[in-house]
Amino acid sequence: MQEPPHQELAIGWTTFEKQKDAQACAKALIEANLAFCVQVESPVQSFYEWEGKVEESQEFPVRIKYVAAREEQLQSWLRDKHPYETPQWIAIKACTTLPEYHCWSLQNFLPPFTGGEK
Repeated sequence: MQEPPHQELAIGWTTFEKQKDAQACAKALIEANLAFCVQVESPVQSFYEWEGKVEESQEFPVRIKYVAAREEQLQSWLRDKHPYETPQWIAIKACTTLPEYHCWSLQNFLPPFTGGEK
């Protein structure tokens, strides 16, 4: 059995005010095949400036693991579906992964790899 072609992996972060919205996002991204793993974290206290005022709020961070080639589609999805006017989106490419994890992520994310034509 051949391994799938190499694809760069990435991890992105966003936040939600409500846990139910964070959980809905996680499920929807998996169902839309935009991410292979999404983790909703415990709430954090956020401090930021918004419209000239310092704000404080509780938010739920969401860690999104995905194939970097889907970055544009993922950003478009967030702009369209996220409840915030300006959602946080910070992403980095994964420098190193265990080969087994990398293979698992692609098998659970991309259409099945058949090995192509010879």
